Amino acid sequence: MPMIQEVLELHTWPKPQGRFSGYQYTLMHSGQVIETGHGGRLSASAEAAPVTPDSIFDLASVTKLYTATLASILHDAGEVDLDAPIGDWVAVGAELSQTTSRELLTHVSGLPPWWEEQSTRASTISKLYELAPSPQQRGELVYSCTGYSMYAMSLEQKYGTTFDQILRARLLDPLGLEETVFNPSGERYEIVTAKEPKEDVPPGKVHDPRARALDGISGNAGLFANSSQVARFLDALAGGDSAVITAGVRRQLFTPSASSEWEQAIGFRFQDVGRLGSASHFFSHSGFTGTLAMTNPETSVSGVLLTNRLQCDTTREQMAEVYVSFAEWVGRHDG
Repeated sequence: MPMIQEVLELHTWPKPQGRFSGYQYTLMHSGQVIETGHGGRLSASAEAAPVTPDSIFDLASVTKLYTATLASILHDAGEVDLDAPIGDWVAVGAELSQTTSRELLTHVSGLPPWWEEQSTRASTISKLYELAPSPQQRGELVYSCTGYSMYAMSLEQKYGTTFDQILRARLLDPLGLEETVFNPSGERYEIVTAKEPKEDVPPGKVHDPRARALDGISGNAGLFANSSQVARFLDALAGGDSAVITAGVRRQLFTPSASSEWEQAIGFRFQDVGRLGSASHFFSHSGFTGTLAMTNPETSVSGVLLTNRLQCDTTREQMAEVYVSFAEWVGRHDG
């Protein structure tokens, strides 16, 4: 068994140090899969089916990388200027109307981290549009799911269709990512359970409550995929052969423009020592459900770890230890 898989097995339920019931990982370099593995079960139950290479996980906030890439594609195509106020194409309050897409996607808009979801998609969007940026926090890096949801919903207004259709047409299909989906059906997909044990969230429904209130389609969370699909996505960003990921798109994604405990580009974090340890020179993003995506555009090395930590009531601090072990293993393949 490969070294990193031995580490992950030690943290798989029902081991005493179990942090998740199931996992997948993939390491890629310049279009080639260097190593991939999987283990555990779809949920923390002895009756649950084993995780397979085709099982899909709730990516949680790793979804933000796809939203950021779409934003960079639309900017590069001259369709949606990252530095134009969103009030140019969506009807929102006066203060919010002056906020740019770049501010939304680099977490410096001054919007709150979350907002109160409502009973329907329409009312949840209305509540979102009522928000106003904090003048005191505008320009300050404050991690915000709200900004990514706002950007995605603004695209729906501009293009007159749903965010998932825009993402599918402009990013997922061109990269051949057919198995990266919103709202997967259990009849077609083998879905790893992301919910916390006491929550009534069926497999295939996104764990994030605000994305769920948006019918599972949002810019901050909602995508499901396996580790191979996510690795292929990262490989395309890092320099793979793709017509849609241009040099201009890469420049937006891999140029940090804000900083706090880490440096923040559109989508990706850089120098995130807390999650990557000695591999903090990678660009990365993690997800609440126990997911991690990381890539080095200079060497085209990418790593993906997908788990369902919420099944085991694992804290973020406990999961961070697993992330660092995985990230430093990926880092040893760099260069």
